[in-house]
Amino acid sequence: MQLLLFEVEAYDLVFRRKFLSSELGQLYSTIPFRELADYFRAGLQRCPQGSKPIFTIEGGLGLMFLKHRSGLSDADLIERLNTDWYYQLFCGLAPKVHQGIKDDDIVGRWRRFFGERMDLGELQGRLAASWKADLVHPQVSMQDATVYESYIKFPTDVKLLWDCAQWVHSRIAHLCSRHHLRMPRSKYKNQKIKQISFSKKRRKTHKEERKRRAALLYLLAKLLRQLQAILNLGGQIIGGIRPGVFKRIKTVRTILQQQRYHYEQPAKSVPHRIVSLYKPYLRPIVRGKENKPVEFGAKAHQMQAGGCNFIEHLDFEAFHEGNRLKKAVWLHRQWFGPVRQLAADGIYANNRNRTWCREQGIATSFKPKGNQGADKQQKDTMRKTLSNLRATVLEGSFGNEKNHYLLRKVRARTQPTEIAWIFFGVHTANAVKIAKVRQAKIQQQHAMAQAA
Repeated sequence: MQLLLFEVEAYDLVFRRKFLSSELGQLYSTIPFRELADYFRAGLQRCPQGSKPIFTIEGGLGLMFLKHRSGLSDADLIERLNTDWYYQLFCGLAPKVHQGIKDDDIVGRWRRFFGERMDLGELQGRLAASWKADLVHPQVSMQDATVYESYIKFPTDVKLLWDCAQWVHSRIAHLCSRHHLRMPRSKYKNQKIKQISFSKKRRKTHKEERKRRAALLYLLAKLLRQLQAILNLGGQIIGGIRPGVFKRIKTVRTILQQQRYHYEQPAKSVPHRIVSLYKPYLRPIVRGKENKPVEFGAKAHQMQAGGCNFIEHLDFEAFHEGNRLKKAVWLHRQWFGPVRQLAADGIYANNRNRTWCREQGIATSFKPKGNQGADKQQKDTMRKTLSNLRATVLEGSFGNEKNHYLLRKVRARTQPTEIAWIFFGVHTANAVKIAKVRQAKIQQQHAMAQAA
């Protein structure tokens, strides 16, 4: 029996060495799981009742990084985890004997756990401390903003009003069926037929669209009055409704007010405009791109040091990234040391930022104003180099994250989980870069040792 245990332990040691030498193992060694888990573990009280969790906090973090590294859905990730020992080692399961995970929502629950508790600044500070020694040219700071779009259908006023009418009607039907009440009369069925006919048209005139919006505004207002009349009955009707339903009713009322104002005053903008019933925190963010003038998602202002991106500010409301330059530089100094060169596009090049960078002794990629002095050629060369780096390395990293790390469309359903999705996507891409840098250093050391 002792010999058998020794053979199992020896096999486990060999297998772990093989795992650490693989591409997935190299990625595993770059992520500071213990430091990240200590942040989430602080103040966490575990209930003594119930079964022991399958994953530790380190294992839950491993699940998040694995998802964005593999590009799999939650269900496919669990299926792969049940059959791949490397994935199990990455999440701290192997060599434990288990019957397989049958819960497909376990990845989503861990995402909710992290999203409700994370502080981007604190977590990124721990990652920066772990990766600082591997960064090349940390004195160069590059800044830009990008939008990580949410996975929603393209919103229009007609679609939004119809979604609200559908949801309110379904609530009325559910309450009437559950409490044996008479279904109030409305023109919902007739409007449903008209909505289907309208949606099938390839070309919709402005007059048709205005007429459809007017009908839906009237229908939605009537349905809300009917729903409120049922809720006013009180008693068991109110007691059986979840709090989330009341939040959504409040959202529908806000949408109705905004759409009425927009219908009556089409030339005026609507402040804090809601574009999705199921994600009311989203806002239209005007980017001015030729193929995509408006995007719907989280706008992130990022700074790049040594090829790794860090989120300086993330918001679902539009903001001017040019006003974030000083804060990004101070954050860079806190994590990586002094900033000597800064690369950013023209939107940052206002007089206030120019003056501040000159006072701090920071060379920028901004187009110069006035006489440059005796070192004009040297400054032009530096400026051109920084501009090329920003246009290729920084902009290219955004495309790499969106194409290969599940950030093309964020499929999370709530605001905290969207933030968690973006955080793990960005830093999975960073961890892959750091793993490649460390592997290149190891190969270079082996080559130098053999040459000696």
